[in-house]
Amino acid sequence: MKTKCTIAVFAALLSVTLNFAQRIHCPECECRFQPAEQVYVFGNDVKLRSEPNTESKVLELLKMGEWVEIIEMTNSSWPYNGYDSPFYKVKYDDMTGYILGGLLSLEKKTVGGTDYFFAYSREGEKTFLNVRSMYFGRLLEKKIPLASPIINIKTYGNRGIENLDGIIFVHNYSALDDLDLGGNYIFAFEGSLTSYQLSQTDYEDASYYSEKFVFPDEEKGIPGKIIFKKEEGLRYLDEENKWLYTNVETWKLHWGYGQLVPNFREKPTN
Repeated sequence: MKTKCTIAVFAALLSVTLNFAQRIHCPECECRFQPAEQVYVFGNDVKLRSEPNTESKVLELLKMGEWVEIIEMTNSSWPYNGYDSPFYKVKYDDMTGYILGGLLSLEKKTVGGTDYFFAYSREGEKTFLNVRSMYFGRLLEKKIPLASPIINIKTYGNRGIENLDGIIFVHNYSALDDLDLGGNYIFAFEGSLTSYQLSQTDYEDASYYSEKFVFPDEEKGIPGKIIFKKEEGLRYLDEENKWLYTNVETWKLHWGYGQLVPNFREKPTN
């Protein structure tokens, strides 16, 4: 198959990159790996091939976490995990070969001494971020639903929370503009991952909605607690006045047994 690139998300990617000065990922060709870039293998026993197709000779099998150097993206592709994934020409040790792009990790992040690797998948209209790690010889994977395929990945320490190795934050951005859509907080502890998706929207002339966590190491944080704050508002405009209605909901949460308690998604009972 031949790789087909579009420029549908180019403007949004450029805006996000300029505004936030961060590495932005997307499944489109605009986010392709660059020549001379060191990229880590996401799959396990990934085939390094002699040609950019699935029938060519296998030169080597690569383990998750091994790295290759990108030479170039080819015009050949193959359907993988819901995407038309391009083959990359790469250098591995003293060999040159080809690897399917979907089997390469977007980044490598280390939290609490464990390396994590990331790749996209798609099921129908839904986009997921697959997160893999190796923990005491076990290959672990978590599939995280995304509000948008345009993302940035950050890592933090335990932020003042006991029994937590650290946090991976996957920031989501709109595919149409640089609108901040919130993101996924992934709590890592002893190889297990627990994800919480927080939303954010802001329509300047109508309404806004915001969900956020406040951690103990932040200003107004509470030792040993995570504050979940949900705020929504409506804007009313007329010729003489500007009115704003807001509603704020706050929960004090505790991290224990691999989850946040109480469940802040449940409506409180009277």
